[in-house]
Amino acid sequence: METTLCLMIDAATSCTKTFYKTLHAFLSTNVPTLDNIVSKQVAPKVLSGSSSSHHVAPVNDNIRYLLYNYDNLAYVSTLHSPPLISSVFMRTISDIAAVIKDKREADIVIKTGSDIWISARKSKSRVLFSLILQKNMHYINVVEDVRRLSLNLFNKTYFCEY
Repeated sequence: METTLCLMIDAATSCTKTFYKTLHAFLSTNVPTLDNIVSKQVAPKVLSGSSSSHHVAPVNDNIRYLLYNYDNLAYVSTLHSPPLISSVFMRTISDIAAVIKDKREADIVIKTGSDIWISARKSKSRVLFSLILQKNMHYINVVEDVRRLSLNLFNKTYFCEY
């Protein structure tokens, strides 16, 4: 069993050497316990065939996504599914998140130099980040794929239609 821990640190936090030492001390004592708890909760679901609430299979090989809820800190993600997403894209997602954090609604679509599309849709306290890995796509197809992803996977989650 592999567990991923995602920490979101407020930009106003001073990330000093002392901060990292304190964080390391806290995590090194608590992460093994947390991993044990998560493993015991997830393993029976995986063995029985039901899906985990935080990591699901990709829709297809060309789309990765992260749905994050600021209210309850819940997420659903396929970003760690093969092929792995580079740290450059993760930093780009982090930069976009900082830009739209205080907005009630937002819709951003960018195309990277490596022909990968990154989309961010925010509605109230939920944000959906999508990475479209298919080369030579047009903007209209990217918007349609993200809309289809929203409807197919998150139809019970509210997103504004733009």
